[in-house]
Amino acid sequence: MYFPSKKDLWMTIVIWLFAVLFIVPPILFPDFGVWMTPEFLNKQWIKVVILCPIGLSLIWIWFNTGYSIKDNILKIQYGPFKKAIKIEEIQSIRQTTNPFTAPSLSINRIEVNYRKYNTIQISPKDMNGFLTQLMKMNSGILIKK
Repeated sequence: MYFPSKKDLWMTIVIWLFAVLFIVPPILFPDFGVWMTPEFLNKQWIKVVILCPIGLSLIWIWFNTGYSIKDNILKIQYGPFKKAIKIEEIQSIRQTTNPFTAPSLSINRIEVNYRKYNTIQISPKDMNGFLTQLMKMNSGILIKK
């Protein structure tokens, strides 16, 4: 079962703004901005090769962040990055609004504690459905408030 990430408006604006800034100026306006680079690096094709992949990765993250539960595995997809967690290893889950980097597009997240000291923060759009699905596979998960 697939659960897409919840997407906050501010996160959408930030991701798309930076994606556009990394893609459009190097291609259409190569002399735009302050490029404090040595002369041999101050070529349009070098700027495109370096900056466009960053912008495309941001778009990839925006379109492809989600969580799937299949075969007792929680698979987390965050653009080009992937992580798999055995559901039997999940010990507890709690709500958090930690603003630090996580495979999440929302500030309203849950923190999944697994194995002994590992944690990851995610933000499924259908939080209740996600938790229900996890509890079906591991009823020993402690839900903290």
